[in-house]
Amino acid sequence: MNKDSVLKVGAGNINLVEKTLVENGVKGKILYVSDPIVDKLFGDKVRSQLNNVGRVKMETVDYNTISYAMTVAERVIATDVDCIVGLGGGKVLDVCKYASYISKRPLLSIPTTMANDGIASPIAVLKRKDDKPKSLFCATPTMLLLDTELILNSPASLVKAGIGDTISNYMALKDWEFACSKDKDIMSGYASMMSRNALDMLVKTQYDTIDTEFIEVLANSLVLSGIAMAFAGSSRPVSGSEHLFSHALDYYSKKPNLHGLQVALGTVAVLKLIEEDCDDFLSYLHKFKVDVNPKSLDIDQDTFVFCMQHASSMRVNRYTHLNELDLNENRLKDVYNELVKIL
Repeated sequence: MNKDSVLKVGAGNINLVEKTLVENGVKGKILYVSDPIVDKLFGDKVRSQLNNVGRVKMETVDYNTISYAMTVAERVIATDVDCIVGLGGGKVLDVCKYASYISKRPLLSIPTTMANDGIASPIAVLKRKDDKPKSLFCATPTMLLLDTELILNSPASLVKAGIGDTISNYMALKDWEFACSKDKDIMSGYASMMSRNALDMLVKTQYDTIDTEFIEVLANSLVLSGIAMAFAGSSRPVSGSEHLFSHALDYYSKKPNLHGLQVALGTVAVLKLIEEDCDDFLSYLHKFKVDVNPKSLDIDQDTFVFCMQHASSMRVNRYTHLNELDLNENRLKDVYNELVKIL
């Protein structure tokens, strides 16, 4: 989020769409972007407000490829759309962020989940033609409305995935520091501090149940992670070996899982590989019943080993501990078996 961005976090904020657009001088043509399921749940409430502001066009997101996001941007430019309004989860909002960036139009983002830190980041994760995920730099949302009540009533697994994604900041920062010590990267003090503050904000909270107050803490933590990326100009402050492992799972695993759960598993796994204590993180995950046991995620031993061994190839310019660790099959099998016992 930049200094001119609008951020509102609180209960009932889905009712502030019209007010927010008017306050920010939005009028004319509006492209409303959502997916069929989310639109059925909340679309009427949002579209009724949009109709009071301008002429509304609709785009239904079915997939999140680079080419599709470019097509949406082309539609925005060709039809003189004045503002994009995105309602949904990561797939919808990543398409909207990239389309906003390419078309240079403002974006009002209304997340319906908090499964990852993409809600306020300048990074859009979109798929290439070969189906590999590609992290692309884009614009942060011009306006962000996060309704904590709506999020609380979303599937609990999505909130738990958001917890997992924030937890993964710890491993990402360790990898960044490691890369800098090997002269493979350059540290941004401000970005690093924000990522660490986002992590501390969550793990040091006094809440032990998921309620609206905890949702607000988690939301602010995820937003701060997004700001850290904006300062760094990349996803480096919040993405290291654990994210590379998750990308490998996305590409090679037969069963898809929530990103936040995969990176939380990756965090604990790599901490085990570098022989660092992870008991505090395990306790935190258990407290909120965030289940990242590889068996619960249907990740078998062979898939775990293969994806850990091929994680670095997901992003060759992202130097992490995986570049220098001994990733032989037997060692990885031992780690897998240990994770099944402790997670």
